[in-house]
Amino acid sequence: MVDSPCNDTCATDLESELCIGCGRTKDEISNWLIYSDEQKKSVLQDLKRRNNIDTRERYMLNNITMDNLINSFKKYTFPISLILILALARLIPHPPNFTPIIAVAIMSGFFFKNIYLSLGTLLIAMLLADAFIGFYNNILFVYLSLLLIAFIFYKISKKINFKNLFIYSFGSSIIFFVISNFGVWALGSPAVNNIPYEKSIEGLIQCYILAIPFFGNTFLSTVIFAYPAIYIFKSLPAWANSR
Repeated sequence: MVDSPCNDTCATDLESELCIGCGRTKDEISNWLIYSDEQKKSVLQDLKRRNNIDTRERYMLNNITMDNLINSFKKYTFPISLILILALARLIPHPPNFTPIIAVAIMSGFFFKNIYLSLGTLLIAMLLADAFIGFYNNILFVYLSLLLIAFIFYKISKKINFKNLFIYSFGSSIIFFVISNFGVWALGSPAVNNIPYEKSIEGLIQCYILAIPFFGNTFLSTVIFAYPAIYIFKSLPAWANSR
């Protein structure tokens, strides 16, 4: 069986009409699954001979060396840097619950194909920020909710687009709301009147009700931070190709 040369850098060069990532034509990409092994090998051989220089004598991104550099930056350096920057953005003064932490969880699950890299990057980013901010009572519940969000988005990463990201941001905010506030109730953290919630269903319901006003900031900040980050990530190959 002949593997596809696709490297997940899927964008078309306007001048050559070749895929920036793998160098194939649109027909070669769309027909790949129905090609015989001999046809696939023929395409792969042709890719090695295909001219990687455009009419202005600039190397295109599907040049092997440049392609590897861009893919390495796109897959690892850039997303890790972006996640760290957003996590540390929590240090900037902000309204209650208006932070990028859920967007960070979404992006760590979306950016990486390796689940360990996804969760590890998220944990390191959060720990770095919390080392400056200070650790808090329900930190385990906060981290648990974020790891769960990252895991979910790792599993559905291929379904994420600009249209459904709004819905996914809302769903992630609900996950965070439910788990983190359950931790507030379970650990006996003080309520708004500085008295711990009762260890009863009524106390749990009261905890959730009093947390509702903060949900708006949670959801809004997730949308505001997630959309630009994913847009930049998806646009990176095209920007690099225009240089």
